[in-house]
Amino acid sequence: MNNNSLTKHKANYNYWGFGLHISSEIEFPELLLAEFDQADVTIILGKMPVPIESTTTHRKQIFHQLNETELAFEVKNIARYYAANGNSIIIEPDVNSNEMRSVRLFVLATVMAAILLQRGLLPFHASAVIRNDRLLLITGDSGAGKSTLTAGLIKKGYTIFSDDVVVLQKNSSGDVLATASYPMIKLWDDTLNKLQHEMFNDRSFLIRPGMDKYGIFFHNNFNKSSYPIDKVIVLKKGKGTDLQISELSGAKAFMAVNEHVYRAKLLKGDNLKQIRFGVITGLLKASHVYEITRPEDDTREKLLLHLEGLL
Repeated sequence: MNNNSLTKHKANYNYWGFGLHISSEIEFPELLLAEFDQADVTIILGKMPVPIESTTTHRKQIFHQLNETELAFEVKNIARYYAANGNSIIIEPDVNSNEMRSVRLFVLATVMAAILLQRGLLPFHASAVIRNDRLLLITGDSGAGKSTLTAGLIKKGYTIFSDDVVVLQKNSSGDVLATASYPMIKLWDDTLNKLQHEMFNDRSFLIRPGMDKYGIFFHNNFNKSSYPIDKVIVLKKGKGTDLQISELSGAKAFMAVNEHVYRAKLLKGDNLKQIRFGVITGLLKASHVYEITRPEDDTREKLLLHLEGLL
């Protein structure tokens, strides 16, 4: 799939992503085309607004200002972004940036996380597969193999729901449901080589120039519905030779899940912290949480074998 395969809607592109209707002045092949009358979120190209009253953070090439309703976010040599009130995003590409793929990458990550939090929704850092109308979430340490494990489950016949991020919220009955982010799974080149599966043959969409990682689209099979969560798998990187599996409960389960709220540094204000607490405690009432510590030399096949025993 390439950027030219999508149809332009007059002045804007209309999409569904993260459970929201999104109207954008720039094309997002990562998102799902949609038709609607009223957008939940608008994305425009423009100038960054004047500095906001906020806390300020600098980290390497990234700078942001943040309060409860606004995020001003800058990535050096890429773009400046402004997200406000849960419904508006302004993108100001850097004058030195000549490609939009990296610009979009940060919209789909930090900027959309801010929009979700401003709307009282909780982005959670996890891949997900679906079975019998219930979800298995796979979260854990960076580099622990979330997407790789998800791809292995797909190869075994499980249905992909979301990669990297799901959106958590309580419904009117107090149940916690998860919604997918967008129809793309991101995998490293060496993982694609090992999978040897027809779904993962297309390497035409490089995530970002200079990064040996590819986007695999599943627009035709994307599920926009929200579902309850049956199990949460927390992957940890360990040492030694033994794979360890333990079911977590109580405070240990809460801490394990709480640690993987997506872009948690954007949680500003007591109201958002209460939402975070309520959603996680609600999730734990209806779900099982398992921690899997995998040795450095553990194979994907061995991990899948143990994981299927839990399913």
